[in-house]
Amino acid sequence: MSEPGQTSAFELSRIYGQGWNAAKKLLAAGKGLVDAAAEAAHNPHLGAEERGRWAKGFTEAVASRAGAFTTPGGNSWRPATARRDIAKT
Repeated sequence: MSEPGQTSAFELSRIYGQGWNAAKKLLAAGKGLVDAAAEAAHNPHLGAEERGRWAKGFTEAVASRAGAFTTPGGNSWRPATARRDIAKT
């Protein structure tokens, strides 16, 4: 059990996931340029620890850019470049 005023590891992992999902939804909606201003505007948490964990999920999701909505012909299993390389063989 966590101390009063502290967020448990499980809760922090859920908060990270919320940040990740928020970024992926923005990217899927065609918001190609997702930056720190977008992150701050969408972060619903007040506590520093929670805000930081949500922001980490958000920025790592933007950095990963995995998914069909990120590159033409790409998908979450293989990026488009990998599929073109396979097609050449």
